[in-house]
Amino acid sequence: MSKVRVGFIGAGRISTVHAMAYEDNPTGELVAVADRDRELAKHQAERWGAASSYGDYREMLASPEIDAVEILLPHNLHLQVTREALEAGKHVSLQKPMCLDMDEARQIIEAADSASTTFRMVENYRTYEPYMRAKEMLEAGEIGDPIGMRVKTVHGAGRGGWEIPASAMVWRADASQAGGANSLHDYGAHITSIIPFFLGDVEKVHAMADLSAGADRFTGSRSVITWKQAGAEVFGTWDMTDPDRFIIDTKYYPVDEWVEITGTRGILWLTRCTARMVDMPPLVMFRDGQTHGYSDLETDWGDSFRRAGHEFTDGIANGTQPQLDAREAAHTLAISLAAARSAVEHREVAISEL
Repeated sequence: MSKVRVGFIGAGRISTVHAMAYEDNPTGELVAVADRDRELAKHQAERWGAASSYGDYREMLASPEIDAVEILLPHNLHLQVTREALEAGKHVSLQKPMCLDMDEARQIIEAADSASTTFRMVENYRTYEPYMRAKEMLEAGEIGDPIGMRVKTVHGAGRGGWEIPASAMVWRADASQAGGANSLHDYGAHITSIIPFFLGDVEKVHAMADLSAGADRFTGSRSVITWKQAGAEVFGTWDMTDPDRFIIDTKYYPVDEWVEITGTRGILWLTRCTARMVDMPPLVMFRDGQTHGYSDLETDWGDSFRRAGHEFTDGIANGTQPQLDAREAAHTLAISLAAARSAVEHREVAISEL
């Protein structure tokens, strides 16, 4: 069986980890790269062994040599390019977050429903091996029934991480391109995806945040968010902060996160993800009075992109839907938008309001 032929739309910083998925992929291969910077597209295509490069993604979409695309663009372009790709008959993997608002999300859902091809929003935290193992343990009842979850995220100063191009930060600071409350909407999309991944859909959200710069400049980078799961008396908290003198050892972004899930019988701790902030097993379980550490897991954040890419092409090859179809993706977006609204309006916000 021939491999799924994939093209990248966007060749910026994040594309370098997405490309890891095609170094040794039994069901997919990277064959083209498109970017408005034609020289960058050409350079990256040569670097990754892709046969073609484009300065206009529409030329790629017109090619019968492309089966699927990964859309790796600023958030304000997600709706337009996703619709064009699906209309062109391509399978689509869309970088998080899904889009800017729920109206755009509904349009993507309609486009995905009308398409004969696959749509999924890529979320690499769901394919980070310690998180995958923790989910397996939850489903196996290792800590009983889940009754609570805590998430802590820290943005600090990096040591050994990526050089982030200035251009990547310019568009993220522009609400018209990145959406409002960008720490919630951009980075936070990872967290709003793992909450339902571990515990199911969210019913309502409440957030407190630093609004000293004004609601129009709220990023969410200092906030405490609480939520209630749908259909259960299960609650969670998410504390996000940005200590400016905090050194984080990392290969990638200078952020890290840890998760605690409490069950009726025990607790799971996930001690890191994006970076290497602590030196301890990435997954720890406390149960029946004993603590167990699990270190036989791949902890490099980049490996989660490799797994995510394989999941995409495997799904296309096998006719199965990868994680985060359009409706699942819209739910993760609604959680972050509800948190931002709650912080500004100082009230609890139900997901159904969005």
